[in-house]
Amino acid sequence: MSAVIVGSPSSGSKVLRRADFTTERNGLETLNEIYTVRTSDRRTLQPSFGTLHSAYSSASTKFARMAVENFSFREQDGDLTELNVTYVGLTTSTGLPPALVRLIPTEGAGIFGPPLTIEAEFVTDVSESEFINGSIIKNVKLAFPPQLAANLGLNQNFNKMPPFINGTKMPDNPREPYVRSGGFGLDQYLGYVTQSFSCDRRGIFLIARTTYVEASTGFRVV
Repeated sequence: MSAVIVGSPSSGSKVLRRADFTTERNGLETLNEIYTVRTSDRRTLQPSFGTLHSAYSSASTKFARMAVENFSFREQDGDLTELNVTYVGLTTSTGLPPALVRLIPTEGAGIFGPPLTIEAEFVTDVSESEFINGSIIKNVKLAFPPQLAANLGLNQNFNKMPPFINGTKMPDNPREPYVRSGGFGLDQYLGYVTQSFSCDRRGIFLIARTTYVEASTGFRVV
């Protein structure tokens, strides 16, 4: 926290009084700046949502990857108003913070490993469309023809868990993926694959959450 400027604002200007920084566990940062403005100027000086800190703030240090998420007013004496502006993003110029990984006990989960779901929460700079496409386009090749899988009603869309997310090493598969065939069937162990995914827009970034579980597929002819 730092006091920046003292004095009263001139017409059409804002005076920065204080700035506070916080960091969430997933690495996303929040910056709260408190300004004093003339009450008659508050509507013309209010920022637009998504405005970059570097374009709006009067602080000496600018952040190009933080954007306005919220703002509020509080009227004071003497035709003055307190303008509270909240930015979210990252104060660094490059890179992304490490992913936050949780191991969640889940009844019925697990094949060779413990009964749990792996959840990764992380900051990403891709668009919503890019995140969706990266989460649903299958990257695991099945060991039997797609038409056979379709005829048998087997799921064909699997995304394997990446070994790293934002530099954070993800848990290893309990066993190496394999394909076993013989007799009248086939068994394919896939390791950890995507179970679900979601994201929220925060400034210019997404907060993404992806869950992974062990999976296998195959068939038997009887």
